[in-house]
Amino acid sequence: MVRMLLACSLLLPLPVLAQAASPDPKSLIVSEEEQSRAEELVQQLGSAQFVEREKAEAELSQMGRLARAALLEGATADPDPEVRSRCATLLPRATSLDLRARLEVFLEDQDGKFEHDLPGWNQLLTTIRSEWKILGHVVWVDRSLEAAARGIFVDMVTTAPNRQIVMGAGGPMTELGLMASARRQELYSMKYPRAVVIGGMVTQPTVRRDPSLPDIAALLFVESLVPSRFNPRTASISVLISASGFSTAARATDDKGKVYRAIAIAWLNSRTDPVELSQAMSVATTLGMPDQSCQIALRLLSTKGVQPSYRGNAAATLARLGNANHIPVLEGLLTDTAVVTTVRVNQPNKPVNEWPSFELQTRDVALAVSVLLSGQKLEDYGYTDQFKANGAITGAAYSYTRFYLTEETRKTAFEKWKAWREKNP
Repeated sequence: MVRMLLACSLLLPLPVLAQAASPDPKSLIVSEEEQSRAEELVQQLGSAQFVEREKAEAELSQMGRLARAALLEGATADPDPEVRSRCATLLPRATSLDLRARLEVFLEDQDGKFEHDLPGWNQLLTTIRSEWKILGHVVWVDRSLEAAARGIFVDMVTTAPNRQIVMGAGGPMTELGLMASARRQELYSMKYPRAVVIGGMVTQPTVRRDPSLPDIAALLFVESLVPSRFNPRTASISVLISASGFSTAARATDDKGKVYRAIAIAWLNSRTDPVELSQAMSVATTLGMPDQSCQIALRLLSTKGVQPSYRGNAAATLARLGNANHIPVLEGLLTDTAVVTTVRVNQPNKPVNEWPSFELQTRDVALAVSVLLSGQKLEDYGYTDQFKANGAITGAAYSYTRFYLTEETRKTAFEKWKAWREKNP
């Protein structure tokens, strides 16, 4: 009952109040006199006189956030159903007013001198501080970054759906995972609404909405807190990130850009499901994070049971963005005979079913990328280029479906690599 009432209050729009004068959360403490008055009014909600019940409800409404504690107690514990019903009606607005007041005090505390009881904030700060350390920032003295994080946090929780998931941080993983997945699907459906059938006629949707920057920041932050087993797979996030402006924001060099980048890195590092890893690899490239792209590619290549095409894309990412330091991981795949795809060679004068075909194995892909990262040429190892491009092929032009080995050239290619490695340990 309590969780349901609080969840409903989080979905209400935040009222606009005058800016708080003090950055100290203690300034929001309800006095004993006000608390006692609110409790008395709650009891009057059960009066036998209708006029008294109405008057008490009006006064409690005027008290706003000051009556929240008394209303919560009345809504959940009072034996009188009339009291419970009226308190439940008043509670969402009081909670919304209380949240707005706490957010204003929170923003006033520019120097971060006080502890603030805001669900989601401490989790966000912990997440960002962890990534700041990775990025080389001295977080305990960099107040400007924390101030930027405060502004972004308020931007995220200003919208009711975002507020619900952000302030669910710290709650049960199962619930948080379901909320995050539902929110991702909701954002995807707003961008790509489905056609509806009315009276036998298909009506194409006319209202589409791209996700906002706070939408994506909130979603990535919350998803970074939830392990894959609690986060049901849903719509692709890549198109949502591209449409929101998050990529531009995360590339910015100002303090807000650093915060968005830290949120992105936390999300990228949290992915474990192969499908999500494959998406994350693409997202990291879009965000201009080549190191993260390579790290995810290595994780995909090292994970057992991953769909072969994901491994192929991971290898292509390494060919484009990696370096020789990544070769040892690739060499661990040089005995993997799993088929990535089958290459059919176009023969213009023959029907398709007579075109020669060759199996492209995981080891063929791993070797090709190793050759490129070592500065050698694929043609020297017997790889055939389907597109027969002129000149040497670089990693930027590599695609795992483009080059293949025949049964005759495969053995020679691996022997050549072995010999090269002996000379270049």
